[in-house]
Amino acid sequence: MKLRHIQMICFFVMGALLADAGTPAQAEAIVQEHKRLMAAWKAELAGARSMEMMRQIEAKKPSMEEYKKRMIGVVGAEFKHGWSLKYAGWLLRNTALGKKDVKFIMEYANKYHMAAPDLGVFCYDVALSQQPVMARKLFIDKARKGMEDKEQRGVAAVALALVLSELGDTGRNNARRLSLVKEAIIHAKDVKLGGTDVGEVAMEIVYRLKNLTKNCMAPAVVGVDSSGAKVSLSQYKGKVVMLVFWSSFDLSNDKTIELLALMRNVEKQYLGKQFALIGVNRDQIGNLRELEKGGVTTRVNVSDPQQAIFKKYRVGTPPHCYVIDQLGKIQFSGIVGSFATLTVDALLNPSKRRSPLGGAKRAR
Repeated sequence: MKLRHIQMICFFVMGALLADAGTPAQAEAIVQEHKRLMAAWKAELAGARSMEMMRQIEAKKPSMEEYKKRMIGVVGAEFKHGWSLKYAGWLLRNTALGKKDVKFIMEYANKYHMAAPDLGVFCYDVALSQQPVMARKLFIDKARKGMEDKEQRGVAAVALALVLSELGDTGRNNARRLSLVKEAIIHAKDVKLGGTDVGEVAMEIVYRLKNLTKNCMAPAVVGVDSSGAKVSLSQYKGKVVMLVFWSSFDLSNDKTIELLALMRNVEKQYLGKQFALIGVNRDQIGNLRELEKGGVTTRVNVSDPQQAIFKKYRVGTPPHCYVIDQLGKIQFSGIVGSFATLTVDALLNPSKRRSPLGGAKRAR
């Protein structure tokens, strides 16, 4: 028996074991319950006043695994029915299904739902899923070609523009993204997508194209460090800057320690050169001071507990870094690692300059 058929059987068997035949009302109840609990948890986390309190609240985060199992129990045996597509999309967008499960859902949607009236919205869920970028692109391209409804085609257009953002900042790719955004705004601006709508997603893509792609002038960074001293990106003009967004609570303790060690090593690697590593930290300032006293951070960190700089650079889940050249232009966006340091090397040694694969790549 082919592996794909085995996966399909497993999905349906899990659905049958977890619940009787599901209904749209049951699926919607799961969505709303999860939404309420997450809103309460985020509010509690935002009110934390110490590192220890943050850790305690973080440990109480509602389990996505539970909601994933419950939703599979409702839709798993109903996936041929049109109403299930919405909730399969919710699973794609909100849960860690794994690549095989995501692939299964997309293949089943391809088989049974390519004429669904809400296929454009499902394409948006696909765009945010964990499937490889080319698989998502091919699915959405195919879905758009068969859509007669202009509104749903517009939703699919903004979904495709999101996926294309992962394929680099070439002129041709960016031109297509802008064309897709225009189509989305004309035909589907007010269509709801979870907690946002197509218009907001489209304008967000435009903002990133204008402000956060390769060779754009980096948005201004003005803030203070843990001592209250002013820190500005403009102070470092003429130097290569690695701007690293991080916190003490977005990763596990071990991973946070590894990240900070990597940042210190990068800072040490370019010591004495025209280079600066600036951390942007979203902990409460007391937490940042504790970490700095422990000697585990790099030298310069901007305190950003209200996330004004995070929002300007569109960093949702750190860690994330930007490499900015001597003229203040973005040359890389992505994880702290080898591609980032390759960019730094190329900027510090222009005679040996080689462009890292794909240039600047943004976070979704």
